[in-house]
Amino acid sequence: MCVDVRPGAPGVAVADEYLHASVRAPEQIAAALTGRTDIAAVLCPASDVGLPAQAWLSRHWNLPEPLPEAAVTASTDKPVFRALCDRLGFPSYRNVSGIPGPELLSNARGLRFPTLVKPVDSSGSRGVVACAGPGMLRSACTESIAFSPSGRVVVEEHLDGIHFTIEALVARGEIVFHAVTERTITPPPFFVTSSHLMPAALPAEADARLIPMLTSICAELGYRNGPLTLDAVLGHDGELYLIEMGARMGGNGLAELVETCYGVDLMEATIALAVGEDVPLTPKPPLPTLVHMLTSDRGGHLSAVDGVEAVRAMPEVVELHLFVEPGTFIRPYEQAGYKLGYVVLAGESAARLWAAEGAVRGTLKFLLEDQDMAVPLP
Repeated sequence: MCVDVRPGAPGVAVADEYLHASVRAPEQIAAALTGRTDIAAVLCPASDVGLPAQAWLSRHWNLPEPLPEAAVTASTDKPVFRALCDRLGFPSYRNVSGIPGPELLSNARGLRFPTLVKPVDSSGSRGVVACAGPGMLRSACTESIAFSPSGRVVVEEHLDGIHFTIEALVARGEIVFHAVTERTITPPPFFVTSSHLMPAALPAEADARLIPMLTSICAELGYRNGPLTLDAVLGHDGELYLIEMGARMGGNGLAELVETCYGVDLMEATIALAVGEDVPLTPKPPLPTLVHMLTSDRGGHLSAVDGVEAVRAMPEVVELHLFVEPGTFIRPYEQAGYKLGYVVLAGESAARLWAAEGAVRGTLKFLLEDQDMAVPLP
């Protein structure tokens, strides 16, 4: 069953049943399903928004693997995760958080600039604002706060380095599988994911430190079974900094990326863990794999998409997913939810994949009615 407030959500088309309700309203969901005895698990695979409802409903229905409240809070409140990393002695960086006002601004002026201002409870790069100096703090907070349901922001020192995303599975409190992508993001001011490459060139010493870090996080949160996704930065000092976490699977095609690269079906494993079953994993040697986000640098009504069949015929293309159709109003790629789709590529080397990504960008064209022109893929 798919639960979503949007009747046009992608999951609705493939679900056996659809409940028109907000994933932020667990009581409403429970009331609508009163009397059902066939509910085996509740999942919110690629979004933090529904994690509180997942935890509430799992406890309400006495399901096998309820999500611990501590894991929900660390996933949905950025300062909580920062405090967790500090408590565990992980590499860290300074930050301040709260309701924008004189006290927050005063505290933030003591940070090392540039900084990033983020809503404490938003994801998908929504509301992330670069702040070059103290004089920009007030306007950056005003812009960022619009994306925070709780009305709070976090100001944190900007980390310069290589960006990674970590996808992991936790079973009985142990990390039984993990995979790392090298993450490319758009330049300032938006910092949105544009691609993931797997396997990542994470230095061996950093990868060796990673599993103990993830295990410590799960132990601290009481998170024993389920998926885990994290963003990280390898700093120029060689330290691996964990930025954010989610007690869920990652979005942006990461499940397909992992399955193509390692042969591990994260969704199947997540479902098995959610209903209390064992998860036998047999990863294969990694096949270089890349997922590229399809985006636009301008807005307008979509007239047509050219080059679809030519892209699907490329030997490196595993999957091409389009989320738009003629008549859709598309937006500039300023947050993850504005992507037009994504393409999954696999090949013998990373160099071959980057060349194929360039060929996709050169072949696939999104035609806009308003400008009567094709939008080149960034």
